[in-house]
Amino acid sequence: MRLVISLGGNALLRKGQAITAENQRENASQAAMWLAPVARAHHVLVTHGSGPQLAMLAQQSFSYSVAEPTRLDLLCAQAGGETGYLLARELRNRLGGDRSVVAQMAQVLVNPDDEAFRSPTKPIGPFYERIHAHQLRQQRGWDFSEFNGEYRRVAAVPHLQATIEAHASELMLESGSTVVICGPVPVAELPTGGLSGVEALPDKDEFASLLALELNADALLLLTDVLSVAIDYGKPEQRHVRQATPAMLRATSFDAGSIGPKIEAACAFVKSSGKWAAIGSLSNVERILSGDAGTRVVPTMAGAIELWPR
Repeated sequence: MRLVISLGGNALLRKGQAITAENQRENASQAAMWLAPVARAHHVLVTHGSGPQLAMLAQQSFSYSVAEPTRLDLLCAQAGGETGYLLARELRNRLGGDRSVVAQMAQVLVNPDDEAFRSPTKPIGPFYERIHAHQLRQQRGWDFSEFNGEYRRVAAVPHLQATIEAHASELMLESGSTVVICGPVPVAELPTGGLSGVEALPDKDEFASLLALELNADALLLLTDVLSVAIDYGKPEQRHVRQATPAMLRATSFDAGSIGPKIEAACAFVKSSGKWAAIGSLSNVERILSGDAGTRVVPTMAGAIELWPR
């Protein structure tokens, strides 16, 4: 099978962990341990979140008053390159030197006139007091939102249109390589046909869904630190979903700040492709593939949402 596997930001940094090189290496090595058997048996492309790495780079860049702050497209490239390099290296260590593992930078096309640029929502970088935030707004054109009396820059999360390197990724998969995507980096098309970087933060789950469609993948796996999608999450009546259709999941309320984007990405892929997607724990990736763990999103099924036994 051709699989697109999306790893959450916890793949290289778990909650509460310091952003150190050794922590990231250890977590990448463990992720590779779970992914390697799947990569041996299937044609695999891995995408990943880089939220903690991006946050650290933004904190450093925006706080350094002597130099010009780094643009968001360059920060996406830096954070994605760091994460992709570690994952590709550790996967190669697990698979052996006779197996090709390629780390590929990906640019994703966005529309500069997207409505998201008029209503930025994604916080990035350090907190500022009100006067400093106002000065930065005037000097740099940044947008800010207030958080408990302090101000933080917010960036647009525009709709993603196409992956520039999708064809190259497909050729590498066809050659037998395992591909690790670095980024994605947001770009816009110029009137000349060239590309220009954009100050935006692409959604990693939407990107994985888009790339799975572009590559005609047989399945999309969105792997994170939860066992499955849960209804009434965190409540005594919490129930875990085994299988559902996009319509069933979209008719149910989920947390928009955590599992919601993954559910929407899975639903979008299944709705457009007629194939299946799954959400679950990275450590259970083989069991998710066999249908013995996680939540599977399917085009059609009889009856209501199927739940895992309590």
